[in-house]
Amino acid sequence: MTAALVVVLAVGAFALAVALAVVGTRLARTQTALEKARTAVGELERGNLAYRAIVPGGGEAAGLAADMNGLAAALQEREDDARRRDEAQRRLVSNLSHDLRTPITSLAGYADALERGLGDDERTRRQISAKAAELKDLTDDLFYVAKLDAGDLRLTDDLVDLCEVARQTLLGFEDELKLREVKVEAAIPEGACPVRGDAIAIGRILSNLVANSLRHATGMSTFGVTVEHGDDRVALVVSDDGVGFDAGVEELLERGAAAGPTGGAGLGLSIAHDLAARMDATIEATSESNVRTAVTVTFPEAI
Repeated sequence: MTAALVVVLAVGAFALAVALAVVGTRLARTQTALEKARTAVGELERGNLAYRAIVPGGGEAAGLAADMNGLAAALQEREDDARRRDEAQRRLVSNLSHDLRTPITSLAGYADALERGLGDDERTRRQISAKAAELKDLTDDLFYVAKLDAGDLRLTDDLVDLCEVARQTLLGFEDELKLREVKVEAAIPEGACPVRGDAIAIGRILSNLVANSLRHATGMSTFGVTVEHGDDRVALVVSDDGVGFDAGVEELLERGAAAGPTGGAGLGLSIAHDLAARMDATIEATSESNVRTAVTVTFPEAI
């Protein structure tokens, strides 16, 4: 055997050894990766959606692990969403019980007072009328929630005079505001304030905001409605000097969140938020207890 052949064979043997070593290493890595993948599958089967398979480098095993991690993350997000919905539903049922119980208890008390001839009959009748209207508003809110959730509510895209809607809506609450001896400060321009949207839905937004103040703004002595023109926008501001709220506006507008310190389902504000969003309007809120709480609905001005 010549020296050259010996060298060639030696080099070939070395190359083969290196190749076998590389293959062995890769097989070991692949086996480790597959074991991690199997572990991840087991964790997912046990419901541990927070588990993630860590496989460094590239290759099919790492790609498989990344896919499994993505699936686990998606499943965990769905589970978290479902948990939040369930919690919101529980809060909603609890708060609705509060909303229903309060006016019903009041109605029973006023009816009993009338039967026994106690107190001022006319004032008692007005209180009964107010509580009956409160129950009607709650029923309407439930109707809107059902329509919104079912996707059955169809809004028009008409030219609407926001100032006129504000005037008519405020007029509808005039008796109750007088009954509560609340001072009303209205700053609504005489001219038209055109926006695009659904007139009934816009009226509903304003009615819910007014009703929210009447229901939750404990200690309110002054109530205000303002319509403001800005650059390519028209803003409707509903304000009061009641106790206010501590939650941020995002939490406040969430379905089932308590709308104020007295509790309640908070349906009115969440409905107002949903309706506004459907008309490309926004809602913002600020609150300083017993000074000024304001909810602002901003519409793009109709061109």
